[in-house]
Amino acid sequence: MNHCQRIASAITAVITTGALTVGLAPAASADTPSVSERTATVVEKATGAVDLAAKPGVGQDVPSHAGSDVTTLSATGKAVSIGLPETKNVAGTKAGSGTTVYPGAAPSTDLAVQPTDDGGIRALAVLKDATAPREQRYDIDLPDGSRLVKLNNGAVAALGADGAVVGGFDAPWAKDTNGRPVPTQYRIEGDTLIQTVETTPTTAFPVVADPWWNPTTWKSWKKVRCIAKTSQGAAVAGGFGGAFTGPGIAAGAGVGAVGGALGGIWSC
Repeated sequence: MNHCQRIASAITAVITTGALTVGLAPAASADTPSVSERTATVVEKATGAVDLAAKPGVGQDVPSHAGSDVTTLSATGKAVSIGLPETKNVAGTKAGSGTTVYPGAAPSTDLAVQPTDDGGIRALAVLKDATAPREQRYDIDLPDGSRLVKLNNGAVAALGADGAVVGGFDAPWAKDTNGRPVPTQYRIEGDTLIQTVETTPTTAFPVVADPWWNPTTWKSWKKVRCIAKTSQGAAVAGGFGGAFTGPGIAAGAGVGAVGGALGGIWSC
């Protein structure tokens, strides 16, 4: 073999090796879980997967990007939307057993959405490390005249203009990577539901937390009638108070009466 032939053979060997390497790369990467798959595993470890729906139910929508709203239905069949606490409008990827993940949608935070087979929907935040924000703000768009009311058990009810329950969020929860509970609570600012997660220097990340719009909790007509009746009674009491004490005191009394009446929501 002369010099030119040896050079040609060497070039051919290099090209062949490179082609084989390129051809094998996708197969190797296919065995490595994506960011979305890893996050879905973390989320479903916390929530379980038994109640996950294969696809959104009637009137529900899981957005393709984090900047769009999650939509679902109220008890009266009217639309309710939930804005995710994103700072980046990243694309969502369905992974796991039915979890749509929005990786890196907020600082050190992945977001996720899960439709449940009872017609509910979870909006989840996965705090990846100690630098993640401790507050997640969800903008809630309810049917006209409706409002959010925090209950004594930590849950949040959505009340229609007539005081009847049109929906609600279960009491908040958060879990660390070991499944241990992390203290958390809701507060309400207008139409915004804010979940605070109280991590500490010893918290094992990632931490999963979720507001759950859960029809199983509030689709009991006995409870709805009880709450509506009690709420209306509180409103009447507040009105009578206003006749004798003035509008400022009446407003405070009315709000307090409604909140107190709703404190026993699950014991009606």
